[in-house]
Amino acid sequence: MKVYYLCLLLILMTGCSQSSPTSAAKPTPSSHTSESESSYPDFINVGDKHYINAWELTLLDATGIVEMGQVDRGSLVAEGTPAYSIPSYPEHDVVVVKAESNHTGLVANVTGYLVYVRNGGDGKSYYPDIEDQPVRQIKIFRGTELLRELEGQEKDSFFQLFRQQGPHNEFHFDVEPRYTVLLIGENVLGQNYGIMEKDSQFGLPHIESKLPDEIGHYFKE
Repeated sequence: MKVYYLCLLLILMTGCSQSSPTSAAKPTPSSHTSESESSYPDFINVGDKHYINAWELTLLDATGIVEMGQVDRGSLVAEGTPAYSIPSYPEHDVVVVKAESNHTGLVANVTGYLVYVRNGGDGKSYYPDIEDQPVRQIKIFRGTELLRELEGQEKDSFFQLFRQQGPHNEFHFDVEPRYTVLLIGENVLGQNYGIMEKDSQFGLPHIESKLPDEIGHYFKE
């Protein structure tokens, strides 16, 4: 399992930006090198468009989504599964499919949809530019169960700690993350982060980075 996550790490080249306390940390660059179907672990083809799973994004509001086609081919999603367009992205650079789980295991699927971004022939993946939007609310889940909602000063205090990530590749793990942190702004898409607990310490598994000890109480009842 750890090898699989490391493969995702190499493919996605994930990392978090040192943004202000009111803007979302950035899990991946907004443009990615194109990956072949055989090398990317979760892709779908809808019509003549090729999409890759954006595990770090989640659909916050399904109001207005419209079926725009079906999956013609997918590495994990079944052929014939409906794909839905999002009103905010009329060019279909971002689409969603219904799913009960998240195939990567890096975060829990807390909304019932998986987000996919278009991977074009120009060598780029068209990730939405939402990393700098102000964060108005943070939700913390244990599995798919909502554990805590943070707003105002409590949200800012958590986010200050969340940004204090330790060195990468030093917080090693062997099991799936137990928690998901969801950053919510004004966009219809939010940002997900899986959180791993090991020996009463917490960290980000996609970069194997430990978080400050003081953040631990946010993940308790």
